[in-house]
Amino acid sequence: MTNLLQDVAFGFRVLIRNPAVTLIAALSLAFGIAANTTIFSLINATLLGSLPYPDPDGIVMLWNYPLQRRDARGSVAAQNYLTWKKESTSFQALGAAYSLSRNLGAEQGAPAERLNGLLATAELFQVLRVEPLLGRVYSESEDQIGAPAPVMLLSYRFWQRYFDGDRDVLGKTLRLDGVETSIIGVMPERFTFLDDNVDFFAPPGLTPIQIQSAAAFLAVAARLRAGVTIKQAQGEMDGIARQLATSDPLRNKDRGIRLETIHETYFGRSKQGLLVLQAAVGFVLLIACANVGGLLLARATTRRAEVAVRTAMGAGRFRIARQLLTESVILSIVGGALGMLLSWWGIRLLVASLPEGLIPASQVSLDLRVLAFTAALSILAGLIFGLIPAVQTSKTDLAGALRETGRSAMAGALRQRLRQIMVTAQIALALVLLVGAGLMINSFVQLQRNDVGMDTENVLTFEFRFAQNELMKIVGRHKNVGLWEIFPQTTATFDRINERLQGVPGIVSAAAVNTPPLSGNWMGMNFTVDGRPATQPAQGNPNPTNAAYFAISPKYFATMKIPLLRGRDFDPRDTLSGTPVVIINQTMARRFWPDEDPIGKRLTFDFVPDDMPREIVGIVGDTRTDQFQQQPRPAMYVPHLQQTVHWQGPAFSYRAAMYYVVRTPNDPLAILPTIRRAVAEIDSTKPVAEVRTVEQYVQRQTQGTRVYAILMSIFAMVAAALSSVGIYGVMSYTVAQRTHEIGLRMALGANRRAVYALVLRQAVLMIAIGVALGIVGSLALTRFISRQLWGVTPTDVPTYVTVAFLLILIAVIATLIPTRRAVQVDPTIALRYE
Repeated sequence: MTNLLQDVAFGFRVLIRNPAVTLIAALSLAFGIAANTTIFSLINATLLGSLPYPDPDGIVMLWNYPLQRRDARGSVAAQNYLTWKKESTSFQALGAAYSLSRNLGAEQGAPAERLNGLLATAELFQVLRVEPLLGRVYSESEDQIGAPAPVMLLSYRFWQRYFDGDRDVLGKTLRLDGVETSIIGVMPERFTFLDDNVDFFAPPGLTPIQIQSAAAFLAVAARLRAGVTIKQAQGEMDGIARQLATSDPLRNKDRGIRLETIHETYFGRSKQGLLVLQAAVGFVLLIACANVGGLLLARATTRRAEVAVRTAMGAGRFRIARQLLTESVILSIVGGALGMLLSWWGIRLLVASLPEGLIPASQVSLDLRVLAFTAALSILAGLIFGLIPAVQTSKTDLAGALRETGRSAMAGALRQRLRQIMVTAQIALALVLLVGAGLMINSFVQLQRNDVGMDTENVLTFEFRFAQNELMKIVGRHKNVGLWEIFPQTTATFDRINERLQGVPGIVSAAAVNTPPLSGNWMGMNFTVDGRPATQPAQGNPNPTNAAYFAISPKYFATMKIPLLRGRDFDPRDTLSGTPVVIINQTMARRFWPDEDPIGKRLTFDFVPDDMPREIVGIVGDTRTDQFQQQPRPAMYVPHLQQTVHWQGPAFSYRAAMYYVVRTPNDPLAILPTIRRAVAEIDSTKPVAEVRTVEQYVQRQTQGTRVYAILMSIFAMVAAALSSVGIYGVMSYTVAQRTHEIGLRMALGANRRAVYALVLRQAVLMIAIGVALGIVGSLALTRFISRQLWGVTPTDVPTYVTVAFLLILIAVIATLIPTRRAVQVDPTIALRYE
């Protein structure tokens, strides 16, 4: 113990005596350790984190999936859920849920607002084993089929926001979609199920229509019985799937049942991206370790006499190596402490930049596990970069070292060769990171250049929605789902709001659409072309008679600046009493009428039994439904006043709401209070909800790609900087060692070009080998980021060439600086150099 304390004390004195070396090494390590700690904190909060349920390892999710896409997570039909509950024996309980927002009417002077709800069966709370913070959960008797009790549980977030954490909230009521609903409990702060943005939980009371329907809309969770593995449960569910494919082909033909842990459901799709980032920062740390190792090898030359004296006084080789390793570990701990400070700042920046809802900010922190990881990483780094210098320095030849004051040819050559190997490895690792960053940057640039076909600047969107009981009533069945009749006053209200917006000061143009632009949400509609068989293919399209369906008001194309290419726009004549019309996009015109003019042609939607043929009256430019869509899909636009009276139940959300798009000359959010007042004049019981600009929809979609590209770029730049420092250090040392030789050559008549060639030959070899190894490594490793790329392949040649040229340029500059100093030395001074 005494020897160890002596080693530590001496190690601190050595580091203090060499402040420049200590600072450079500590900062190199700090950047590498900070990057690793920051990314590990994300992994700790997700892949290694705990879910807010007791014994989460026993919870599995059950998905229906097409047999040709086993990795798909398909929702479950209500009848399938009930059958699984009855037939399976592997589970203690099965619960199900689906999301449904509800309108909270104006209460005690507060304006109406939209609440996000999770309608969850009572069994779901048995599966999750979560007790409420206040009150109780609802029972199975309150969740009867077709007759749910008007009770609700509040989420912790909504309880704090709306009731200011009032513990006397139990028994109070809220009017949700016009129904007085009693509050019976408040859930814990961290409780969530698949969606963090939930305000309340309520019993779904699955209706007979939902149970009879073939529509899939449920997320199903189950808790395994004691002693039952997920593999055994999967085997049982495979058998049930085969049985249902025969007995109930309507819902189950060519479909299977897939089980996965709930942890996989939450974080499985982000796993690969996080592990790639962790590997990237691991490369950064390895480069930093190689850099510091090379620095210590260079310093070892100046310590040969010291080591020789210690050896002469009786210190064994192991004792000397231990002393040197202790110094390295101390240095790495200093770097780790600096890295911890940098990571504290980096974690906050990273969490603030992540897409909303991806990872709860409160779960990403420097907890004990992260601190232990950083400490272990610091010590390991010290051992990695300190081992080779310690072994090499402890082998000092006693007699030779005591005779010389500085250099030993063989020992110096070996150390120099080791440093060159380290620098070559740094170049290779840096190139891999630079290629990855280049691909991500190229991908993000391509994504930003994707022409969406409309002008997104200064456009505000908001939603106005009816509750289901205010929107429609059941009148029968069609295509194995419920057929509903839409109440005419809903369409009239949508139109009145649109008319009212036309007169709001500050609005340049306003219109309405059934799904917000560039939100990624759209409805597919089957149709038939008059005079053609319904199954006729068109230019190899696998689903030739399906297109995106949009219900719009007049002025929609003008508001979004979508060009009208041919024909006419919708006008006041296009009401339910007028001739049914439709406008199609350019892609649809080319696909279904490649050699003829579609204007005046007719098509019929295959959706409800009473739909009438529609005449094509116009063709508009192609638009994207989201920023990531590479090729436009066929699209149809109908006047919202001409939508059919009947509608399929599973698609009721496309009739329940209209999204208004408002173009302004400046910031559209500035007129939001005016818009709220204007809408309240038409109906004050329903809120203006889902308020966003179109640009915000795009930013939310691309934020993950942007953050990934930024992180990879930062790590790559740090790696390139560390590599350039390593090259500079090696070349400076090489020039210093060969100063006498350079002076002799110049005295004998060698010109500067010859000296440059002499010195650069060694650097060029290092750079060439490093770049070659880096390209091979990139080709092998960039496939792991293929899911994050858009419009770029993992083997994109221009990216490889550009990145390799950039790294070579950096390396050459780092090489030329010390070389230029060498050729400017006076030969007479160089000849006297020791």
